Amino acid sequence: MDLTQCGAGARATIVGVDVPAGAGFRLRELGLRPGAVVQVTHDVGPMGRVVAVGAERFALDLPTCASLRVEVVP
Repeated sequence: MDLTQCGAGARATIVGVDVPAGAGFRLRELGLRPGAVVQVTHDVGPMGRVVAVGAERFALDLPTCASLRVEVVP
């Protein structure tokens, strides 16, 4: 499953990131790497998602969300 399938309030662990190398480097700098737990704070539909990683918040566009493979945390 990817992050586009997670609605507001969902918590998920990132299991893979499928983006070009440069973008992957930036996502890892932001803490969006395999093993990180993220929480979707806002689902803005076709615009993407706002996610929390620890105390940080990031707005991600839909293509980036689609590239983040996740497993939902119960």
